[in-house]
Amino acid sequence: MELAHGCRSEYGPLELRIETTAGANRFMIYVEDLRLEHPTVHQHTVQSELESAKDYAARIADEYLNNRGEDVRPKSKWRCS
Repeated sequence: MELAHGCRSEYGPLELRIETTAGANRFMIYVEDLRLEHPTVHQHTVQSELESAKDYAARIADEYLNNRGEDVRPKSKWRCS
């Protein structure tokens, strides 16, 4: 898949975003809790394949939800452009 801008997914109460960066296979991962005043709860650059970046974002989101005591196992449906 040729990715020009990035991907986005609703993940339960969270929003996951992956943005392309300069360089091959480098992505900026964001996990955001839109219920918070400052929604970004995780931001990290990874060098990986896109599918691995999606899996990483979901793992971080699961950890965040577990730490908050929220037993939610949402499915992600990614939209990419």
